Formats: sequence, C-alpha cells, structure tokens
Amino acid sequence: MTNKEKIEELEAKIQQAYQVIGTLLAGPDSDWDDFFLPEGQRALDYFAHEEYDDNFLPFIHPRLKK
Repeated sequence: MTNKEKIEELEAKIQQAYQVIGTLLAGPDSDWDDFFLPEGQRALDYFAHEEYDDNFLPFIHPRLKK
C-alpha cells in the first residue's frame, strides 16, 4: 500500500468515526441530549477537522459531568 492510499484509508476511517460518534451522542432513544452539549460538539468538531490535538483526551462523557 502506498502512502497516499494509506492516508486515504485513514481519512475514510476518521469520517466513519465521526458518523459513529454522532450516532452514539444521539442516544439509544434518539433523544439527542448529548449531541447538543458542548462536549458532544467538541468531539464532533475534533473529528471533522484534520488537526491533531495532544490535549483532546481525556474526554469525559457528557452525562458523567452532570
């Protein structure tokens, strides 16, 4: 696999992670409570952009902060 192919594969994987995170934040009953919290938006924003942040973790689930 070439470097270009590996990068394309990793970019596709990040796009999948973004979709999974959004679905998980929507909740099992689709109440969307976690989705609109600042922490939920922070997670989506992070995976929507290419920049890496050494300080992204630890990530506390929004419900655990309440």
